[in-house]
Amino acid sequence: MDLSVRPLAAEDFDGFINYWLGLSKAEIERLGIAIDRLPSAARMRCDLEAMLVAPDDGVRSFVLAWCINGEAIGHSSLKDIVPGDFGSIHLHMWRSDLRGKGHGPYLFCLAAVEFYKRFKLKRIVCEPKADNPPPNRLLQRIGFPLISTRIGRSSELSTICKLNRYDIEREIAEDYLLTRASHKNEAGKGSQQIALSS
Repeated sequence: MDLSVRPLAAEDFDGFINYWLGLSKAEIERLGIAIDRLPSAARMRCDLEAMLVAPDDGVRSFVLAWCINGEAIGHSSLKDIVPGDFGSIHLHMWRSDLRGKGHGPYLFCLAAVEFYKRFKLKRIVCEPKADNPPPNRLLQRIGFPLISTRIGRSSELSTICKLNRYDIEREIAEDYLLTRASHKNEAGKGSQQIALSS
């Protein structure tokens, strides 16, 4: 199974839009979405098309698709981008059948490292709703430090709520990817040895 990230492409727009417009009431509450702030499908498509043609130093937000074997199954968006300095990262797994399978931490770290490189950033933060367990668990599992808790909005789509702020340190993301890669290599060697000995 090949896990990768890439800029959201035109063929991914439907998946992105359907995710947002298909959220259940429970998911909207869990994520802290302000339903009256959610743009229409046409507005989302227009914004995404503009993002694709804008130069990296001219965008305030950017979306990377999370892919399994090349197919987009979720995304990380970077908002409040100050090229050469700062951005705020978000994470969303579109497909409920793929949640809790362990893919999220790896895809998130791939996205964070790509954002650091693409926009030459010094710092990225992530602010999930404090009482939304999945993203908080994911960020803690990777090892990103929780630096503060505040009341506010994590993006233009959010309600005012209690947010946990994590420092998405590049070194921690890179270490997680290296550790995962070495475990995968060890597992591969083990299966080769079993095959050779049988």
